[in-house]
Amino acid sequence: MSVSISFSKLIDRIQPTQVEIQNAVQHGKQIKTRLEQSYNLRKLFSAGSFPRQTYIHSSSDIDFFAVFARDDLRWGDNYVQSSTALDNLRRDLEARYPASTIYRDVHAIVVSFSDGVKVDVVPTTFHGMTQKNWPVYRMPDGAGGWMETSPELHAQYIKEADDKSGGKLRRTAQLMKFWRECRSPKVPLSSFHIEMLLASSRICEGPKAYAQCVTELLQLLAQRECQAFRDPLQITGNIGATRSLQQRETALRSISYSRDHAKDALHAERHGDVQEAKRQWDIVFNGQLPF
Repeated sequence: MSVSISFSKLIDRIQPTQVEIQNAVQHGKQIKTRLEQSYNLRKLFSAGSFPRQTYIHSSSDIDFFAVFARDDLRWGDNYVQSSTALDNLRRDLEARYPASTIYRDVHAIVVSFSDGVKVDVVPTTFHGMTQKNWPVYRMPDGAGGWMETSPELHAQYIKEADDKSGGKLRRTAQLMKFWRECRSPKVPLSSFHIEMLLASSRICEGPKAYAQCVTELLQLLAQRECQAFRDPLQITGNIGATRSLQQRETALRSISYSRDHAKDALHAERHGDVQEAKRQWDIVFNGQLPF
């Protein structure tokens, strides 16, 4: 079996199941019904990996943006602290799902359901439109304030880059998310950072195998030392790779280690040693590469 076939088999293995997709949709409907009762909910839509089709089997959270009327997130003429909005949302969801594990994350409230699906609910409000008529929202910034975001515009940017790559960007992002999950310890690397870096760097364009795309992304992450980069769409500000300096150091160790083995794998494959190439890739994926 060639390296390309091994990668193809791995890609097939990490696709979400139909049951996972159905459960995610059902949870979204239930949360929408609850929030319509508790808030002036303008809309609830999925964002992140799920609509961008970079979701992977049993490892990805489902992100939902809950767009509330501004009055729901304001006290008088000012917005409440985003931490207050998150706490209010957490209490409301705890009342609806008393048997589920519910907690506050940086930007969202996470609901961990018994079927294994984790749903992140991000409280937002409509802020305005871009010059090209994409909606912009205000969401928690992780420090008590609010930040601007446009998940639909970012999704379109990633989709256009994926189309130019012939679909390789989406699959490379999935491979990197699987790599992130199978390392020990897991690599605390942002999915959004991975996808936006792939889109802005154009790594996946041209006649390249997945092995080459993954290697080049690992090289780029190591070269940049997992530093945040400016949003190319000038909406979000900086797009961070990790949430803290400690996480960044942890991620860099795994990235550097895996980059070195990925480069050895490419070298072996170019010299006709397929078995050694696959052995090196199996090290990168911590024993999870199909043979």
